[in-house]
Amino acid sequence: MNLESFNWKISAKAGEGVMSSAKLFAKACKRQGLAVFNYYEYPSLIKGGLQSGQVYTSLHAATCQHRHLDLLILFHENLLMDHLAEIDEKSLVIINANTFDKSKYPEVKAKVVAVSLSKIARDQGASPLAANIAALGLSACLLEMDLSVMSKVVVEEFAKNKEAAKQNLAVLKAAFKVTRQLLKEAVLEPLGVLVSSGVDEQLLLNGNEAIGLGALAAGLQFYSAYPMTPSTTLLHFLAAQQANYPIIVKHAEDEIAAINHALGASFAGVRAMTGSSGGGFALMVEALSFAGVSEIPLVVAEAVRQGPATGLPTWTSQGDLNFLLGAGHGDFLRVILTPGDMQEHFALTKLALELAEKYQLPVLIMSDRYILESNQTMPKIAIKQKNQRYNILNDAALGETGLKDGEYLRYKSNKNGISLRAIPGQTNAWQLSNSYEHDQYGFATEDAVVTKQAIDKRAAKLEALKQELPKPLYLGAKQPKKILISFGSTVNVLRDVLLNEAAKDTAVIHLPCVYPFPTLELEKLIEGKNAEIFVLEGDATGQLAALIRRETKLDDFHSILRYDGRPFYSEDIVEFLKNQKLDKQYRLI
Repeated sequence: MNLESFNWKISAKAGEGVMSSAKLFAKACKRQGLAVFNYYEYPSLIKGGLQSGQVYTSLHAATCQHRHLDLLILFHENLLMDHLAEIDEKSLVIINANTFDKSKYPEVKAKVVAVSLSKIARDQGASPLAANIAALGLSACLLEMDLSVMSKVVVEEFAKNKEAAKQNLAVLKAAFKVTRQLLKEAVLEPLGVLVSSGVDEQLLLNGNEAIGLGALAAGLQFYSAYPMTPSTTLLHFLAAQQANYPIIVKHAEDEIAAINHALGASFAGVRAMTGSSGGGFALMVEALSFAGVSEIPLVVAEAVRQGPATGLPTWTSQGDLNFLLGAGHGDFLRVILTPGDMQEHFALTKLALELAEKYQLPVLIMSDRYILESNQTMPKIAIKQKNQRYNILNDAALGETGLKDGEYLRYKSNKNGISLRAIPGQTNAWQLSNSYEHDQYGFATEDAVVTKQAIDKRAAKLEALKQELPKPLYLGAKQPKKILISFGSTVNVLRDVLLNEAAKDTAVIHLPCVYPFPTLELEKLIEGKNAEIFVLEGDATGQLAALIRRETKLDDFHSILRYDGRPFYSEDIVEFLKNQKLDKQYRLI
């Protein structure tokens, strides 16, 4: 039987390595030309708790995770009931055990088979953790995947340790052979074949990696951060690139230091960036105001997790929107970009660094744990990227004599609000940048007229800036009965919703930028449409809905909220479109 798509999941306790095996399974599917979405759930524990890695793969599109599982591999029988809502009579469950008594679990409708993956690993003299590799061999056989592709993925994973690579390869092949024997004995049945092109034309990235690549494509030269889930992967990714690109990555002592390192680097003339999660970003906001008043370009990646305070460190949320809108004291312009899929994370990060430099202001990239730590396929990007520097005083243009002393005005008032930046050391281009309100030279002032001029100068950038911001994206029915509005990662789920027959009269509007808000663009997209409007967001208070009410004439709409640390599921939204019913984990207001 040829399959159009397949949903695979492996589950164990934290510390047993299942996230690695999920990533390897995702890579193998991608290598065979399939679209992939690889989602993880894990507790903030070193060991213990429930941890899982899920791979949804398809011949066509794989934009998000799915709830119903075709194959579930469990390392422990006592985890079975934790996944009851994900399995039915069409599902196959493999439990890493010698035997299994299904009579103890009358609620379970799925077929459950015990296969000792640990024994397969032990028989090859491997570590107990190699049971994860045995799970890959079993899966490859059940799906009639190309074993050579899976073998290559495993060998590459352990390339730095030839003995480990050899041992794990033996485990993979042994599990494949054992599974084939179980198929012959009718203990198992083949699940089908994912017929693909076999042509690997995509990248498999998580959101943090896509941000990192976008930053490198934009010519990032300095990144500083203090580790905080879920932004830590970005720090690790960029640190590893120091051997390949002219970039310095600084592991700062805390978030206050991190943002000030980045500001210092930017002041010195290099493209700079910092990142953290909500708790770390809270420590950065005083320096964010400094970037605003001193007009030093800065990009901050804010990786949202469930709060407040420490909250749920390894779970997702979109609840920092109001925080980013109001972060920092006083009036100053900022941009807030909210990318959805991997392509947007790449493209909007590149744009963020360009906008920050061109308009000399802070640009915030707001994303969340769900997409930042999930892997998704995207088309390959061009290796060579063109970059341009903006509004920097050019020594060559000054001639041999340079500027005369006193001619350079760092904060010169003009119609568009943008003044030339000098790099420290340029001839006679003396400047003063501090945290005080200032005159055109940069000297502190308390004069009312000069203060107003300085504030108006910075605000004047808004009109030109708006023209360069990403516009709302409209998907789905041209004359819909329902319109679903979202921002950030939720669009991945809504793209999947639109593939369902129940969504034939539904449209989706995705907001890749929420500030400055695209007021006219959003109003125009909804104008003349006689549709019910719903705003979907991952917070408890309807922050995006409140922003829409504040910034537009729109008021007649409802909110669909989820705020338990889990992402939206397309099945739940499809059920809502069909029957107006939502799972108890959601709230409709």
